[in-house]
Amino acid sequence: MKWKRLGELSVEEAQDPFLVSIHIIADPGASQPLQEAIDKVLAWVHPDLPLFRVSERRTSRRRRKSPKGAQPALAVVLFLQEEYGEEQILQVHQVLQRPPWRHHHTERVHGRFLPYLPCSQDFFTLAPGTPLWAIRPVHYGKEIVRFTIYCRHDSYADSLRFYELILRRSPSQRKADFCIFPIFSNLDVDIQFSLKRLPCDQSPVPTDSSVLEFRVKDIGQLVPLLPNPCSPISEGRWQTEDHDGNKILLQVQRSSDICLSVCLSAGLLCQVDVTEL
Repeated sequence: MKWKRLGELSVEEAQDPFLVSIHIIADPGASQPLQEAIDKVLAWVHPDLPLFRVSERRTSRRRRKSPKGAQPALAVVLFLQEEYGEEQILQVHQVLQRPPWRHHHTERVHGRFLPYLPCSQDFFTLAPGTPLWAIRPVHYGKEIVRFTIYCRHDSYADSLRFYELILRRSPSQRKADFCIFPIFSNLDVDIQFSLKRLPCDQSPVPTDSSVLEFRVKDIGQLVPLLPNPCSPISEGRWQTEDHDGNKILLQVQRSSDICLSVCLSAGLLCQVDVTEL
């Protein structure tokens, strides 16, 4: 099946900055500091993009300890304009070194650290079971918010087809181990979704306190095409999993969603109960 490029999509499809978003589920009493920490970092890219919603569980969850060196399956990478100088990037890096943020790991490339900036390969996280976060310089173009899913080596091709189906578009960039889907673009910022194929000896761990949400059309036609069971969890929302066991939400797109996007851009967050995921 041939999917549409960004320029071929309808206005509603191409201009929805909330086509992809992330819900984070915190323990009781922990949602406010996590939401404030995310908003503070995201404001460096754009102050009016509430792409992350933090909710609270009804009770605290006892979590299994992840294996040492485990790779969380979900990451958020913010690309900041290099032309504004290194100072801005280093300031955000300092923010990510303060609680509730914590350093997770520093990525190596071919066994060596990249020399560009001391923070250019660092990853951070807010809490167990939530996405990795990273700051990267962008040498030209706009600033970027990129959601990345790390895929098992064996399931990468299946995951690519799965997310093509969900997003109703093809990647704008595609390699054997990496691809980028354009989600939204304006004069200030690009929003992207990407898949990264891990080496054979690495397996991603689903982020059990975070879930990706996608706006979709024609849920009745989509459900029979999905590889795993898909069931409604509330009015207009369905839950399923991808090939690596990452839970995702599918929000049925309505005619009022264009107006909703405008409201969200003004900072009005919709209330969604995902605390039982």
